[in-house]
Amino acid sequence: MTASHDKRDFFDGIVPQWILDTEERSARLAEIFIEYELPTSGPVLDIGSGVGILLPYLSDNGSTFVAEIEISMEMLRMAREQHRTLKDVCFMQSDAHNLPFASASFTTAHCFSVYPHFDAPELALREIRRCLRPGGILCILHLMGHEELNELHREAGRAVESDILPPVDDLARTIAQQGFAVTRSVERSDLYLLLATRM
Repeated sequence: MTASHDKRDFFDGIVPQWILDTEERSARLAEIFIEYELPTSGPVLDIGSGVGILLPYLSDNGSTFVAEIEISMEMLRMAREQHRTLKDVCFMQSDAHNLPFASASFTTAHCFSVYPHFDAPELALREIRRCLRPGGILCILHLMGHEELNELHREAGRAVESDILPPVDDLARTIAQQGFAVTRSVERSDLYLLLATRM
């Protein structure tokens, strides 16, 4: 299953708005990566990569291969433009339901601000697990809790109004059923974080 055209059009259309608060979100991400020691070991799979906001924390000045996966061509265009000096970064239009990589290709997978947009979350998790090496780390991250995010989606328009993020404990159970061992889960109004290891 792939993402709908409505979602692609939606994310193409919000690029100008999405980049307005990049500086503020980047500052928060920098703090979170340090405080929670988020994984960066490569190769890294960045799913729903948007305009590449995680690249400064993942690319390690070009010494780590990073695959940026995004359904929106406009997001990818902006990401390439903003990060054109980085080496060993691949920008690809795809989604988590059918990842264009061989099994066990990555050490780390990041899903920042994307999990609710998966049309078939369990299928996406199976694909992510397939692409991770044994012992590889999955990181699911949002800069708000599930209630705040779901309200935001309800007000954002038809394309994403039904894209729901479950409470972190519920997601932890789902991920455990897909062959991961959850190592950390945190949820509060300004943070949603789940870390899991591929079994």
